[in-house]
Amino acid sequence: MTLPPGTAELWQPVGRPRRGPRPGLSVEAITRAAIEIADGEGLAAVSMARVAKALGVTTMALYRYVASKEALLALMLDAIAPLPDEPEDPAAGWRARLERWCRDQLALFVEHPWMAQLVGPVAMGPNRVAWIERGLRALADVDVSEGLKTAIVGRISLHLLTEGQMLVAVTAAATGADSDHPALMDYNAMLRAVTNPDDHPAITAALDAGAFGSEGSGDLDEAGLGLTILLDGVEAVLGRAARGG
Repeated sequence: MTLPPGTAELWQPVGRPRRGPRPGLSVEAITRAAIEIADGEGLAAVSMARVAKALGVTTMALYRYVASKEALLALMLDAIAPLPDEPEDPAAGWRARLERWCRDQLALFVEHPWMAQLVGPVAMGPNRVAWIERGLRALADVDVSEGLKTAIVGRISLHLLTEGQMLVAVTAAATGADSDHPALMDYNAMLRAVTNPDDHPAITAALDAGAFGSEGSGDLDEAGLGLTILLDGVEAVLGRAARGG
């Protein structure tokens, strides 16, 4: 099949131009330069012209290696996501493996916050394929259908995208940056202003208990709470499927 734009370069890089290659210039060098810009200045600072300037070449020179900015973004996203080493623990069950898979992905959002902005269709590069492979392998010894395993990995992946965006927003807010992420809304003050005990007794009880404040999730960090709820649900679904339910 013909690979879509932004994907072909991940599997079949343009590589060196046929004539007059500049020493040190390559797809890898261009990608690294773009990542450094995004890490330091944000994704909005990344452009073909900005990357070319950082490398000391003309913008047109980049196009001999990378076909478009779309392709560059795909290369960047794949390059920051190599699989970390998995712990050698043969006794680890599917849940421990899947939780490690989740946490390793969330760590990428902390290290490279700009990846949270790439929420559209993502090019399928080697590293992304490797993550899917590892997610499915986490469920390899569970006696359920391959369709169910794939559905679980897909749903968790969507959750991780949302969770990652929240982590980025919370981290940015802690440094004083502005953010309009819903997770940062002052629900405590907002709900106090628009509710009353007669019409909203459950909300009032939650407010009085401080549930909408920072102490609301108890001893679990927000990411940990989300994963616990999610994996508890996966465990229940796998249990029913294994029993034929």
